[in-house]
Amino acid sequence: MPCNLAVSITKAAVSEAHLRAILTPEVILPLIEAYLRLPGVLHAERVTLQRQGDAIVVTVGRVTMTIREGRVETQATRGDVRAQELTDGISALVAGIADALFAQQIRAALTPFGTVAAEQVTVDNDGVSQVVTMLTMTLM
Repeated sequence: MPCNLAVSITKAAVSEAHLRAILTPEVILPLIEAYLRLPGVLHAERVTLQRQGDAIVVTVGRVTMTIREGRVETQATRGDVRAQELTDGISALVAGIADALFAQQIRAALTPFGTVAAEQVTVDNDGVSQVVTMLTMTLM
């Protein structure tokens, strides 16, 4: 009897080279702009966004963040709680963008073989809760 059901649980990660290829400034700049416009993200601070080569530089008040190749580097006064909040928010956004783009690419690669559905789920990753994209494929 043929089986048309297979279950696989795979912990996939985006390699550094792939991350650089998918997290281009053109892709993430509009998403960072949209994130900063969300209610409650900014506290009447002055914001500037600039593209500098392969990086995006975001200045919020006295906090400067440089986003390059999926990494967020922050320049701020040591112990600045606001800088940490912004860095955490932007870092989570960039990680989410990478996950979504990677899932889109995998989904496109699997589509010729069957119907692929995607949903966001929370998983335990070595004790850390993490939102990931779960793909489910129904074979033809």
